[in-house]
Amino acid sequence: MLAAIMDKGRLMDLKEAVAVAKHCIEDLFAAEAPRDVHLEGFLYDDHLMIWSLTIGFVLSSDAPDALTSARQARRYKVVRVSEVDKTILSVRDR
Repeated sequence: MLAAIMDKGRLMDLKEAVAVAKHCIEDLFAAEAPRDVHLEGFLYDDHLMIWSLTIGFVLSSDAPDALTSARQARRYKVVRVSEVDKTILSVRDR
């Protein structure tokens, strides 16, 4: 099966994996209007063919005030994406 997938062309690269992960965060937190969504870090497991992407974002409800800095208001999630079928395997706190 892997040979059939590879014959179709290149497997998912980092940009594609980030796009999938960002879309997931935007969907999961749509009611809270996530903003400033971007990649903070990544790890690729070439044996399992899984991307583990740390995505940082700020929610509208987390607007910083005098007591909290913008850095503290930032949230981080680790999104695991399957390279084979481009599906989300899990989302967890960092």
